[in-house]
Amino acid sequence: MSDATLETRWLMTLKGKIPQPAVVSPTLMVFNVLEAQMESPRINAKLKGPSGDWVRIQPNGNWKLDVRLLMETDDGEEIYMYYNGLLRMEPGLNERIGSGEVIPGDEIYFRSTPYFETASEKYGWLTNMVTVGKITSFGGGDVQYDIFEVL
Repeated sequence: MSDATLETRWLMTLKGKIPQPAVVSPTLMVFNVLEAQMESPRINAKLKGPSGDWVRIQPNGNWKLDVRLLMETDDGEEIYMYYNGLLRMEPGLNERIGSGEVIPGDEIYFRSTPYFETASEKYGWLTNMVTVGKITSFGGGDVQYDIFEVL
């Protein structure tokens, strides 16, 4: 047995605002992302759009995410951020989400795997890493992740 570990380093906070979804079918919801910000000492950006979040509802109730965001940095560079993720639908969670309750990150398993693309030389370092996101708050039309670089 190995003593394997996974090292990460905090990279940024991602905040977003989403309205009620369009329910396309019993297994597909589409959220139009209205606002988003990436905030950190290394990069600050806001949603430029278009952007959205396609959620597939699995037979066990879990949500599989497919999120695509076009961001613009505070110095005018464009960054495409995309990620898949999973919200584990524990008993009672769907009702809490449906009521608009804001759920703290330590009460929900909601993880993501963000990747970045950009033509910017200044922010090209984003394209050379794998990152993971961990929800810190979800509900009431707001979502907030801490995003970590996997070392």
